[in-house]
Amino acid sequence: MNTIRHWFNRLVGRRRLREELAEEIQEHLDEKIDDLVAGGMNREEASFAARRAFGNVTLTAERGHEVWGWPSVETWWVDARYGCRQLRKSPGFTLVAVLSSALGIGASTAVFCVMYAVLINPYPYREPDRLVHLHVFDQGGFLFDLPLSSQQFEEFQHSPVLDEAMAMDVEGMAATGGDFPEPVNAGFLSPNAFEFLGVPPRLGRVFTGDATTEQDVVLSYAYWQTHYGGQSSVLGQILQLDRQSYRIIGVMPRRFAWWNCDVYLPLAPSPDPDRLASVFARLKAGVDDGAAERALQSITADLARQRPNRLPATFAIRVVHLDEIAAGQLSGTLTVIGMAVGLLLFIGCANVSILLLARGTGRTQEVAVRVALGASRGRIVRQLLTESILISIAGCALGVLLAREAVHLVAILLPEGTFPTEAAIQLSMPVMLFSASVAMVTGIVFGLWPAVHFSHPELQAMLQAGSRKLAGHRGAQQGHNLLIAGQVALTLVLLAGAGATARVFEALLHTRLDYDPQGVTSIRVDLRDGTYTQWGERARYYERIRQAVARNPAITSVAVSLTDLPPAMPFRSSPIEIPDRPLQERQSAFLSEVSSEYFSTLRIPLLQGRAWSAWETARAVPVAVVNASLAERDWPGSSPLGQLLHLPGLKATTAWAVDSPWNDGWLEVVGVAADTPNTGLSDRAAPTVYVPFTLVIGDSLRVITRSAGPPLATVRFVAERIHAIDPDQPISQIRTAADLLDAQGWARERLTASLFAAFAVLAVLLSAAGLYSVVSYAVSQRAQEFGVRMALGARPIDVVRLVLRSALEPTAVGVAAGLSLCLIFNAALVRWVHANVRDPYVITPIVVMLVGVATLAALLPACRAASANPMTVLRDS
Repeated sequence: MNTIRHWFNRLVGRRRLREELAEEIQEHLDEKIDDLVAGGMNREEASFAARRAFGNVTLTAERGHEVWGWPSVETWWVDARYGCRQLRKSPGFTLVAVLSSALGIGASTAVFCVMYAVLINPYPYREPDRLVHLHVFDQGGFLFDLPLSSQQFEEFQHSPVLDEAMAMDVEGMAATGGDFPEPVNAGFLSPNAFEFLGVPPRLGRVFTGDATTEQDVVLSYAYWQTHYGGQSSVLGQILQLDRQSYRIIGVMPRRFAWWNCDVYLPLAPSPDPDRLASVFARLKAGVDDGAAERALQSITADLARQRPNRLPATFAIRVVHLDEIAAGQLSGTLTVIGMAVGLLLFIGCANVSILLLARGTGRTQEVAVRVALGASRGRIVRQLLTESILISIAGCALGVLLAREAVHLVAILLPEGTFPTEAAIQLSMPVMLFSASVAMVTGIVFGLWPAVHFSHPELQAMLQAGSRKLAGHRGAQQGHNLLIAGQVALTLVLLAGAGATARVFEALLHTRLDYDPQGVTSIRVDLRDGTYTQWGERARYYERIRQAVARNPAITSVAVSLTDLPPAMPFRSSPIEIPDRPLQERQSAFLSEVSSEYFSTLRIPLLQGRAWSAWETARAVPVAVVNASLAERDWPGSSPLGQLLHLPGLKATTAWAVDSPWNDGWLEVVGVAADTPNTGLSDRAAPTVYVPFTLVIGDSLRVITRSAGPPLATVRFVAERIHAIDPDQPISQIRTAADLLDAQGWARERLTASLFAAFAVLAVLLSAAGLYSVVSYAVSQRAQEFGVRMALGARPIDVVRLVLRSALEPTAVGVAAGLSLCLIFNAALVRWVHANVRDPYVITPIVVMLVGVATLAALLPACRAASANPMTVLRDS
């Protein structure tokens, strides 16, 4: 404690200590002078003699100051104050340099903020790196969740490769008690789920294995805010779901958004073997994925033998880490964007380095004088480096402000459903530390070259000659040219990336859809648990809804579908068995259960045959329409009409689906439909079989309407018609086909193209500013040379050519280097965003544009040099 107090007193009392040291030195001098005067000298002679005997007073004071002070800190403070004065004296230089740094740091901060939230820290759950979701792949490669009954889940928890496991089922419920039922996405979690996830509640408590009743409910943060105004008095209130009363016992924090549920209820063990749930688990420490999959495959195979129709005959268990789910769709895109923003940061920092080099040519005499007065090379480097760091710090502060706004823009552009709801896309402490680190590193790295370059001047030449005569110093000029070439090369890469991603986006916009999304709306209807459990009443209920909605004159067509609209991927698949085909030729296909009006509502062309009729739908006639991809794969060169196929997966495997009494999985192909996207717009449509939805009726349907006017204008009518049939039936997920197409088809490519375009524009502006600065400084320093040339007969156009040639030479080198870098960068673009920068239709206009921008940036100072009066220039020089 005494040591801390001593250092603190030294820190805050430096001025007092300095004054005491000066007084003590003066006392010694006065005593010596008095002794000499007493010995017979007059006071003036005694004063000189005392000072000679004492030595250098200033040096003594400085040595004493070093004992109790912090020379390095105070020297840095002096350098910082001097650097600030120098920057204030050159406001134009300072503004351009700070903006160059701010643009690079701000863009990199915004992108890192998104990458940190989406890829590095997307989840608030305990040990998310060991948290896995268990998936099943059939022989065709289609993926679905591992479904287990309560008894099977109990057996599954004892696996030696798992620390613990939780079960979950998501169900659509209705908040009843008001005029209209409101949809509620309810997550039924096993009692150990909250302990498994490791996130404490914001308010109240959560249900556990020791204290759980089936009527407890925990609210999500979003539901608490929207329905209860964020009031803490919500605890103990009653929430009515499906006419049942539940007591609110807790509220989860903002980032707890497990499976986007509104409320969480206990998942009670069920004796019904068809009541299934999904499984999540935490792998034991040190267990790799391969060992876990082998162990779980054996356990699951034993469980599958208990219910052979629940899983495919041939399947494979895969453990999918939670962070893989988060990063799966955006990791490649964000990686490419991160590379692009890194290039932009380099361009911005190189621009600062160019400005420092150009400005340094005007400070050569200042540096030479300081060196002549005894300043060491290290002292000069530190001073010039301090100015570079100050620019980076100011750029970092401005860049963070820009990043705060840019983060919101990027978050808006992120494709819906491609990143976790839990991800907190905002400026956070790790992001701020990243920005500060970038500022310091860039300030040091890109300020070091100019500092070292100007720290060892040619003293005699600089002190005898004007700085203008030395502006063409070969080392400085080479440094300018190298940085300009690097800027141009990286700018070319960004422009090529922007052009390539724009072409990909344009190609997607013109993708042949073979359906018409305009005017189409999809409305989801989730049955309440325990309602319409018989096949006949469920089929009639769905048809009543369709007929009631169709009575609106503004609605031209209505269909029922158990799957979402294109380009969404159907969630069900099945192996296909064709008579007289070898077993090894059996493949899989997507299943799409729809009503007969589905094709006319979406305007999907039928290439052959017909769709089934309403009569066939009502009676669950086993017919099918296949898409063109399946017809080409399984019946190449022939017509599939009248062919039989068997779909083993076309069976109800859970309590929430109901089989038709006549469904044995055998179907007759009656038509071939055009391909509609179902695996993304950039890939060919996967083989798909359309069947009447009445063959296997799930507990969730989508009412698809086509209207002549605005598609959402009829939503209230649909809600009223459904409410008239069943007052407790909610609707949810109201989306237009155009919005769904945008979110799942174009959004990711639009994000990539937009950010690349923004980065490319900024890179062009920075490169143009750097080139303009270099040429302007070069012209000003070579004014005497140009004056002599013009006085000796050179024409203004000759001066313009000379300046342009000196500017375009590094530009040409940069273009050549940029083309080589494009070949390297192309591999990443092709892999992650399916863009190709080697396309001559992309590269050629970009090279022409870049050379044109460089010419314009150099033309203004060139014309200024050519228009100067030679006699005035020579007289001024």
